[in-house]
Amino acid sequence: MNRLIAVASALLLALPAAPVLAQTVPDIIPVLASSEIAKGQNRFLFSLTDPAGALVAAPEVAVRLEFYDDEADPDAVVFEADARFLWAIEGVRGLYAADVDFPSAGRWGTRFYATFPDGTEETVRVDYDVWEQTSTPAIGSAAPRIDTPTAADVDGDLDRISSDPAPVERFYELSILDAIEADLPAVIAFVTPAFCQSATCGPTIEKVKEVAASHPTDVNFVHVEPYLMWEKDGYLQPMLSDEGWLQAAPWTEAYGLRTEPYVIVIDPEGLVRAKFEGAITVDELEDALWEATQPL
Repeated sequence: MNRLIAVASALLLALPAAPVLAQTVPDIIPVLASSEIAKGQNRFLFSLTDPAGALVAAPEVAVRLEFYDDEADPDAVVFEADARFLWAIEGVRGLYAADVDFPSAGRWGTRFYATFPDGTEETVRVDYDVWEQTSTPAIGSAAPRIDTPTAADVDGDLDRISSDPAPVERFYELSILDAIEADLPAVIAFVTPAFCQSATCGPTIEKVKEVAASHPTDVNFVHVEPYLMWEKDGYLQPMLSDEGWLQAAPWTEAYGLRTEPYVIVIDPEGLVRAKFEGAITVDELEDALWEATQPL
C-alpha cells in the first residue's frame, strides 16, 4: 500500500524527533528540516526563527554548529561545522545546510551559533535522535533499479506524465532503470511542480535544468512525479486515497522518500553518491556530479 509522504508545513520536512529546548525562550529557535538524520553522512538541514515564529534565516546571518554525543558526554564537542545558507524560494524563504558525518546513532545535540550583521551572536542548543540507518538508500549503496514512465509510454505527450509547465524533453527519454544501466552519472529528480506540498519543487527543477544545460551528453537526467497521477478531465491530477491524501508512487516507495522534492545523484556504477532533500543549489549539484565520477 502506498503511504502519504509526510511534509512539515513550515519548512518542508518532518522532524526526526521533537527538539529539547532550554527552559527559557531563546532569541533564536532552530527548526530541524531533515526528514531523517542517521549515522554516517548527512546533509543537515535547518532553519532559524524568532520566538514568534518569524524566519531569522538569511544570507547575512552566519551559523556555526557544535555537535555533542549525549550518550557519551553531553558537554563534550565531538565535531564542528559551518552551515551554508541556501534559498528554498529565491529571495523569499531560505534555510541552512551543513555536511556532517555522525559516527554513531543515538541521542545527539547541536549548539547553534548565529552571528548577525551587527556582530551580535545568539546561541541555542537542540537535542534529537540520530537513527542507525535511513529509509532512503545510503551513500555508496546500490540505487534501486525501477522502471518509470517515459515519453515513449505516452507517445511524446509529456503532459500525461509531468506537471512541469515547461518540461525538458530530455528528462523523459529514460526511465530510472534506463539511466542507471547507461554507464553514465545520473540525476533523478523526484519533483511535482504543480502539486508540491513544500512550495520548493518549482525552484528545484529549475536548478536541475540549469545544471543539465551544462551536461548535454555526459549525464543522464530523469524527472519523475513522486505521487501517483492519472489523467482526469484532460489534465494530469493526483490519484488521491479514499481519505483524500496524496499517495506515493512506486518509485518513491522504492527510494524510501518521505518528502518532496528530492534529488538523487547516481554514479556510473549505479551507486548513490548524493541525496538532496528540499532546496538545492547549482553548485551543490555540480559538486555532487564531479564526486560521482571519482572512486569511492
